[in-house]
Amino acid sequence: MRGREIIVWRCPRRSWVDQESASWPVLVQVDFEVFGDLQGVNFIQYAKAVADRLGVRGWIKMSFYGTAMGQLQGDKDRVDEMALWLRHTGCPRSRINFVDFQNWRVTDGFEYRRFNARV
Repeated sequence: MRGREIIVWRCPRRSWVDQESASWPVLVQVDFEVFGDLQGVNFIQYAKAVADRLGVRGWIKMSFYGTAMGQLQGDKDRVDEMALWLRHTGCPRSRINFVDFQNWRVTDGFEYRRFNARV
């Protein structure tokens, strides 16, 4: 291999923390319970459709007391958007009194593959 040169391009070194914060989204997880008039209006199906559209993972189910409870996981911006939908919009015929969000935390990875409606 005489007569040939190998050129090595070197990029300026960046901090590992800068690369991580720029390329990885912040994953969060939150438990919720929605209070209001939710039964008989397909609230669970609407919530599943919105979560699938946003790419949020987790689960939702109706409780014995007529509330909807569940867990959300995903990118912080998308979980925040789903939380706003649960609090202010809901499905067309539902009336939401308030939503209790608990256990907000940053997580390393996903526990669920998609958003499920539980029985």
